[in-house]
Amino acid sequence: MEITINEAMVKMKVLKGRWGELSHLRSECATRETWREPNKVIEPVYDVKELDRKCTEIENALLEMETAIKQSNALTRIKVEADMKSLLTPLK
Repeated sequence: MEITINEAMVKMKVLKGRWGELSHLRSECATRETWREPNKVIEPVYDVKELDRKCTEIENALLEMETAIKQSNALTRIKVEADMKSLLTPLK
């Protein structure tokens, strides 16, 4: 699938949010505690392996998009009209 750099950046923002939600779910909220006399029972709410798989897929997609953007930036030349040398000289 080919998308524009802008589309990739928007999708990366969404994916980072989703990854954060799933990571939080994986580490904090993935179990449910109930009391069954006389013991406390801890049961998984979500399949931990499925959560980990989804987090890994998102991380891989983010890496792929970031790499593609950086490769594109390395090849793309832009024209800058400003005289950088004069802009960066110290004040007199």
